[in-house]
Amino acid sequence: MSISKIYTPFITVVAVFSLFLSFKNISEIKQLKSQLKEKDEKIAQLKKEKITLALKVKAIEEKIKKANKTLRRKGIKIKIPEPEGGIFIPAENIKPSDIYLKSLEKSISKFVSVISDIPVGVPLYGRLTSRFGYRRDPFNGRLAFHTGIDLKATYKQPVRATANGVVIFSGWKRGYGKVVIIRHKYGFETIYAHLAWKRVGINQPVKAGDIIGYAGSTGRSTGVHLHYEIRRYGKLVNPLKLLYLNNTNTL
Repeated sequence: MSISKIYTPFITVVAVFSLFLSFKNISEIKQLKSQLKEKDEKIAQLKKEKITLALKVKAIEEKIKKANKTLRRKGIKIKIPEPEGGIFIPAENIKPSDIYLKSLEKSISKFVSVISDIPVGVPLYGRLTSRFGYRRDPFNGRLAFHTGIDLKATYKQPVRATANGVVIFSGWKRGYGKVVIIRHKYGFETIYAHLAWKRVGINQPVKAGDIIGYAGSTGRSTGVHLHYEIRRYGKLVNPLKLLYLNNTNTL
């Protein structure tokens, strides 16, 4: 028997085995390429989401800075940390900085806290029946200055504090009837008059939204309503400037 006849089967087996390994490697390479492609697509999507998130965060930053400037123009001096953007760039850094996000959260929390200290919003939901400024007196028809605004109410409708503060007066005042006066930060005071019933006493701390009394028609009043007044450092402020957060104060 010749040597070629002896080795031919062996060579054939080796060739077939090598071909099998070659096909297996090709299959593994294709699978690996597919996995890499999926990961690349996922990374690209994450980059895109990250850039979108960065833009949203920057928009929030600008709103915080704008709100802070607005408060300063109104004479309300506060220190709101103003975070600096850019930490989301480059977009390859998929995980945002916890320190940065905490700073942003602190800024928002501080702003919310300040808003709670300023008499913004309505003390009760009702139709505006009389504005701040000169008007005809409802009793004698003569021209008079109205120091606040009147909101129509139902009898014993809850009246709420429009900001955090401390009650500095709770009793009867001529013209006002049963009245509650609250002192707030930044020189603000709010007055809630013609109440049927007072729920708070002098020196009592209150938070924005707390019920401080119930609407009535005590004092110099022609019907059930709330006379709401704002003063700052003793000077009258038009409540309409701080009353509306949207186009109406009615439900």
